[in-house]
Amino acid sequence: MIGEAYWAIFKYYDSSAHRMAFKKRPVLIIGKADESDYVVLPISRVTRQEHIDQKYDFEMQVTDYPKLSLRATSYIRTHKQSVANIGELADQITDFKNEYPDAYVEVITLVEEFQKKLIDEAL
Repeated sequence: MIGEAYWAIFKYYDSSAHRMAFKKRPVLIIGKADESDYVVLPISRVTRQEHIDQKYDFEMQVTDYPKLSLRATSYIRTHKQSVANIGELADQITDFKNEYPDAYVEVITLVEEFQKKLIDEAL
């Protein structure tokens, strides 16, 4: 599963309905946290330009990544790692690591740079 893009189901609070709800979001799996949990990076459209991180958001144009079925320019948010349980991973989108190996290496390099910066700042 590592290196694959999946649809993940996330719980969120729907303020207009005043209740918890679920939505499917694309993620890139970059590691295994334990037997049933995976470290993932969100794949997102970022509608407000001021929220794009010029260093750590990996930009993807629709035409360059057809197997992802993107509808608009999207970003792999290498500085926004989270953990998803295997039960939250719904459907595979594509094997990103094998379909786009150069992009995958670039994404992992950005993750490594961010982690190093995080640890350096913590010490």
